[in-house]
Amino acid sequence: MRQRALQTVLLVHAIEQTDLSGDALSLEDRAHASGEAADGRALPTAADASAPLTGDSERFLARRADALLACLRVRSPGIDRVLAAAAGPSSLDRTLLLLGFALGFGIAFIDGGRIDIFAYPLIGLVLWNLIVYVILIVRAFELPGRARTAQTATVRDAAAARRDGFLRRWLARLYAQRVRARIETLITHSIGFNAPLAPGLRRFAADWWEVGRPLFRERARRLLHMAALLAAVGLMLGYDLRGWMLRQVAGWGTTVFGPASAHTALVTLYGAASAVSGVSIPSAHDIQALAWTGATTGGGPAGPWLVLIDWTALIYIVLPRLIAIIITTLSLWRHAITLRTPPSFAGYLTAVMRPLPSSPDPPPAESSG
Repeated sequence: MRQRALQTVLLVHAIEQTDLSGDALSLEDRAHASGEAADGRALPTAADASAPLTGDSERFLARRADALLACLRVRSPGIDRVLAAAAGPSSLDRTLLLLGFALGFGIAFIDGGRIDIFAYPLIGLVLWNLIVYVILIVRAFELPGRARTAQTATVRDAAAARRDGFLRRWLARLYAQRVRARIETLITHSIGFNAPLAPGLRRFAADWWEVGRPLFRERARRLLHMAALLAAVGLMLGYDLRGWMLRQVAGWGTTVFGPASAHTALVTLYGAASAVSGVSIPSAHDIQALAWTGATTGGGPAGPWLVLIDWTALIYIVLPRLIAIIITTLSLWRHAITLRTPPSFAGYLTAVMRPLPSSPDPPPAESSG
């Protein structure tokens, strides 16, 4: 079932299970919504308590939930804010993305008032990202074999969650916790004039915590890729600000490398960027001329090195992370349109259909002649 449809059904189901007397959602409205959802359509076959719902059953429950949601909107206009809160905490996204950008921008200033041509913050980011790529590739090759051994979708989801690293698991839990916290805040603000609805909303938050786990996990993955991309963008902007705006010179300390080894290291670091950008890496003799000769002397123009730094970040961080964001977004979309209904919904469908009149038998065909 699609995310929005399932959230609506979960919300209506939670209210019906906690509002047995019909204070928040009248029994007449429920019966009318059932009839409206079944009107002119073939009724789904009620499944047993262990069988999953069919497509017809899910569509019937979605139509009925939409009709009841319209009734809830009249009495409780804030109900749509609850559904919006269940879609995910946008403030968390903005905070983590801002932190990623600020981290990249800040570490670009680590080497002080002069630009080190080895760009050690860039090396650190590139190495960290390369390690992440290796881990992702290894897990991608492990996935087909594990998927074959998994017997059910629930087992597959649990296996996928275990494959996630600590940071992703923590972020997925944080997503779910923020969703529940936002819904609880909405309940607290409205409980004074809509107390009968509060138990149902709290149950909805708990139900969505369980059902929405695949979405929380995919959102966490995408958010981490976006934060890593913005960290690289922040690093690039930080170096560009230092070189183009603050006019800082670029050079290196001879205590780290000799001219020959420095040239080899720079070719290793900037080789791909040099090939793409057309900016050549200086020879060992020219690199020697860029060495710091004092606390404030030595070095040379930073322009060519800024181009190499930017292209290196683009090649090793921005472009791969952008591809990962696209792939994760497609995976998130796939999960959002194929969410599984809880097993308890089979019994819920039976209870909803019980008051409906049985479809009359078709009249016998008249015989000719």
